[in-house]
Amino acid sequence: MLERGYSLVRGSVEDLARLGLSPANAVGMRFTFVMHDTDEHGNSDDIMFNGIVIHDPKWGFLAFADEDGLYMRSEIETSGQ
Repeated sequence: MLERGYSLVRGSVEDLARLGLSPANAVGMRFTFVMHDTDEHGNSDDIMFNGIVIHDPKWGFLAFADEDGLYMRSEIETSGQ
């Protein structure tokens, strides 16, 4: 598979559909992709990345991550904290 390219799982395809998009319609559009995860204490801490949807002739539709790569939701600073 492409480096920084991740398969669009069913949940991502369903999320696109809720926005009125198919993977083909979403090619080139920017999104924040989220995979639910937990930290070592069992607390919710999603794995996230920003990127676009691409179509690869070999692998099909992929979420292609920006060069910044993956980050955890816990790394996001919220205003007022």
